[in-house]
Amino acid sequence: MDGGQEESMTSMTRRTFLKVAGATGAALLAGCRVADSGVAVGEGAASAPPATGLVPAPVEILITPSGSLYTQSYGRVPSVVGHDWRLRVHGLVRQQRTLSLDEVRAYPKVEAMRTLECIGNPVGGSLIGNVVWGGFDAAALWEEVGILPGARRARFEAEDDYTTSVELSWITQPGVLLVYEINGEPLPPEHGYPVRLLMPGLYGQKMPKWIRDIEFIDFDHRGYWESRGWSDVASVQTNSIIRQPEGLARLPAGSVPVFGVAFAGLRRIARLEVRVDDGEWRPAELLQGDSPLVWTQWAFDWRADSGRHRIAVRATDDTGFVQSTESDSVLSSAFPDGTSDIHGIVVTVA
Repeated sequence: MDGGQEESMTSMTRRTFLKVAGATGAALLAGCRVADSGVAVGEGAASAPPATGLVPAPVEILITPSGSLYTQSYGRVPSVVGHDWRLRVHGLVRQQRTLSLDEVRAYPKVEAMRTLECIGNPVGGSLIGNVVWGGFDAAALWEEVGILPGARRARFEAEDDYTTSVELSWITQPGVLLVYEINGEPLPPEHGYPVRLLMPGLYGQKMPKWIRDIEFIDFDHRGYWESRGWSDVASVQTNSIIRQPEGLARLPAGSVPVFGVAFAGLRRIARLEVRVDDGEWRPAELLQGDSPLVWTQWAFDWRADSGRHRIAVRATDDTGFVQSTESDSVLSSAFPDGTSDIHGIVVTVA
């Protein structure tokens, strides 16, 4: 975890986050796009996609446009006036603080590429995206308020009255951010304007948008989703997704580029394997960011023969965990802990 919580950007400039082999490949990854690379069309870009609709696998990590990033909430999107908004930090602390948006923005700015996933993302679902967040390291704020030894949890409240809480170790770990930008722009209302919370290793359920209150407490608290049976820990499960081809696609025989993404929260993806029908699991090529907090992209060249085929993908993370449970339905449920079921699709090759 030390030194690996944010994308270091040592292999890229601040303005040139990513480029891929053609924007069409990006579109298949849950609405992802090519970031502004300053590269003219034809300079290192792939040719136009073939008539089959298949495209080459992306060659660098992709960013999801904010307009394509999934949105989930339990109610309305609140209308928040920036200059009226305040963040209160209180409870079991030596000195409570109430911050305005200007005071939040006055902290040293941090930019970090992070993947965000919903706990309700079903097997093969699209409730996941990878963006560049801008904000500040919350450790500075925790030092200012002085969390007392008796604190066991942190309770959060948002402008839409949503509440949740986490054990203290999640909020005090390295890499916790309070963010006010997404992909270099202010957070839009649907993504949490003016400020949202990010904690490494957790699903979005535990990281409120529109956050207005952080209270350090010595008792258990079950928020909206937890009280309805969803996980109280909500740590990200190791999961992998096929993005090309789509399920039930009709494909030509021959070389078919199969690709997708995998994510495991605090754990790095160590291996991706693809299986066709009842064949052996075969390794895929991996494309990884500098941090496990950024999704891993994978690619596999399949020599497709005529007929109906099932393609499945499984991930192994750096703890040795291997996805092993076959999903029993298309987009099967993630309740209550998120899912690590194997994603499989059926295609027909002409």
